Amino acid sequence: MPAPTDPPKKHGGNLKSLGLIQVFRLVSGLAINILLMRGLGVEGFGIYGYVLILVGLGTFGTSLGMDRLIKREIARNPDLTSRYISTGIAATLLLSVVTFVAIVGYVWLADGRPFVAVAAGLAAVATCLRTLSLIPTAAFHGVRRMGLGVLGEGAGRTVLVVATALFIALDMGVVAVFCAQVLDTAVTFAIMWWKYRKHINNTKLTTSFAEILTLLKGAIPFGLNNLFVSIYLSVDVLLIGELRGDHEVGLYRGAVMLLSLFPIVADTISTGIYPKMASHLGDKEAAGRELHQATRILLAVSVPAAVGGVLVAYPLLVFLGGQEYGASAILFAVMVPLLPLRFLDNVYGMVLQTLNRPGDQTRGSLIATVVNVTANVLLIPKYGAMAAACNTLLTEAVLLAFLSWRVAPLVVRPSLMRTLVRVGVPAVGMAGAIHFMPEIHVTLTIAVGAIVYAVIGYATGAWNPRDLRYLKKV
Repeated sequence: MPAPTDPPKKHGGNLKSLGLIQVFRLVSGLAINILLMRGLGVEGFGIYGYVLILVGLGTFGTSLGMDRLIKREIARNPDLTSRYISTGIAATLLLSVVTFVAIVGYVWLADGRPFVAVAAGLAAVATCLRTLSLIPTAAFHGVRRMGLGVLGEGAGRTVLVVATALFIALDMGVVAVFCAQVLDTAVTFAIMWWKYRKHINNTKLTTSFAEILTLLKGAIPFGLNNLFVSIYLSVDVLLIGELRGDHEVGLYRGAVMLLSLFPIVADTISTGIYPKMASHLGDKEAAGRELHQATRILLAVSVPAAVGGVLVAYPLLVFLGGQEYGASAILFAVMVPLLPLRFLDNVYGMVLQTLNRPGDQTRGSLIATVVNVTANVLLIPKYGAMAAACNTLLTEAVLLAFLSWRVAPLVVRPSLMRTLVRVGVPAVGMAGAIHFMPEIHVTLTIAVGAIVYAVIGYATGAWNPRDLRYLKKV
């Protein structure tokens, strides 16, 4: 007879737990990238980014986005948690073996450098372990007990930061960096699985091949979306690496680094409201209220970040990576306006997934991928990283237009114009303050700009204490 699991708990506080995880992930990710930028140099950082992107292309194959499907179904049918988790683990192990062989084989044939193949193999192992961790995490989210994931994420990221710092200090090179990632994901999975067995369900894992095939079939739209997004986020680095060299990849990755970390904010909010939105299937008004609240908060964060990012691009990149990354500043300034677009893309994609329209999200990702790949193939050979930066901004705009169109019939939502005015006015005020500010350290500039935005934003309604109350209840 299985031991009893924890009794159901009241909902609320999930976003606090998610926020704790994501803040630590953001800070640790920034610390790791600074270590790598400074410790590996531009060319070494370029090689690191190249391997990361090569492996990232195969990431979709380890899960096909099953964790999203499992989370949605558990949110609607908590009694089926054990079956979904058992099947998800089995399917992930099967896919991970295939993905590992495919990644290592491809890298060996496409690149040929032994140390790159070894690094890719380690990165593939880390990816498989990370995907396994997502399965019990999906259960935590589905039953709205997201705090159970805090310890695993925190311990894993701590191991990653410490190991990366040690390996960089010992000058062990790029391969050792991926060893640190394997340690991180192994610790994370071990703790996540222990938490699941202790607090959610410790019954024997049982599944069947038929159930695995059914789960994989249901996950296909999620997996295709992951595939198209992986291609879209990878092709620019691969083309720059092949046509322009590791140094230009390093400069481009330096500019992209912050932009890849900051959307964690959007992911935190959309992940937090995912179970609630799934329960609003068929209720356009409730879904619309949820989407409007999330959109207001996301724009209140991303618009000032985009405006400020343009103004402090050069000193910020030099502060993070050193003088040699000053050349990344123009690329960062071109791309940073995509933050509001990417934030909205994130939450609109979440709405389509939860309201049983993942195919629309997949079609949007396919269109964005075709636009991005076509533009990059045509323009990167001549214009290099600058073309990639411009194409990324264009792609996010195309994707947002499509997703917004497909979300419209599913929810009742007010116009975005009023929200844009409310966040735009204080953002302009912040920009004026930064522009006329005497030359001080970039961190102080950012702090002063944030204070100016917060004060004016409260007056215009860009943010309100009730937003914090809403987030607390998620």
